[in-house]
Amino acid sequence: MTPTVETRVGPRRIYAVDVGSTQQDNFAWVCVDPEVPEGLTGSRDIELLSARVVADLQAHRSVALGLEAPLFIPVPVAASRLSKARTDEGTPCWAAPPGLTVASLGLHQAAWVLRRVAEHCSNLIRFQVVPTAWPPSPDVTILFCWEAFVSGPVHSSSHLTDAATAAMAFVDRERSLLETTAVTTDHPLSLIGAAALWSGLATDAEVLRASTVVVRPSTRFRGDVPMATPCTKA
Repeated sequence: MTPTVETRVGPRRIYAVDVGSTQQDNFAWVCVDPEVPEGLTGSRDIELLSARVVADLQAHRSVALGLEAPLFIPVPVAASRLSKARTDEGTPCWAAPPGLTVASLGLHQAAWVLRRVAEHCSNLIRFQVVPTAWPPSPDVTILFCWEAFVSGPVHSSSHLTDAATAAMAFVDRERSLLETTAVTTDHPLSLIGAAALWSGLATDAEVLRASTVVVRPSTRFRGDVPMATPCTKA
């Protein structure tokens, strides 16, 4: 029998963002080291989010940045399929009023964060969305963007809890993303790809046609989320 070869994995951090208005305190994020998942921390500060992501990337720690918002939408061939849900999306779908609101906010906030990353790290990292790019190898530093879908009984009234729920679900599934993505579509138009091109992190227009991994948690996070410590903001 041929022995199993353990693939080397580089240092990394996982972030999950509960997208919402930063003006109305409806925004939160959580960060976790998958090697020490009990040490997760969070914040409601988007500037601190960008600073922490930049600091991790500059330290050659790859980052998986998840947003709880539709990151790609379908562009069907048949007009009768317009405004329909993505495959296995369920409700609320991207085309329902809540989905449209959070999709636009997610694009808005992702572009802001990615611009900060591009300003400080564009020559150090690669932007990725394909599931085979994660977990990262030790030889490359990547920013891997993914979609979180926190809905139904795992959804809570706490933005920090929802972000923690998404982050811990990604930790559990980070080595099987290709098999566990929850939502797909034919002919995707990538919103996160548009943000990456706009920011300068991506240069190949094919990223506009790539879907992302969608992680749909099955259990709610049941703990406290300590506040992340401030660092020098990017």
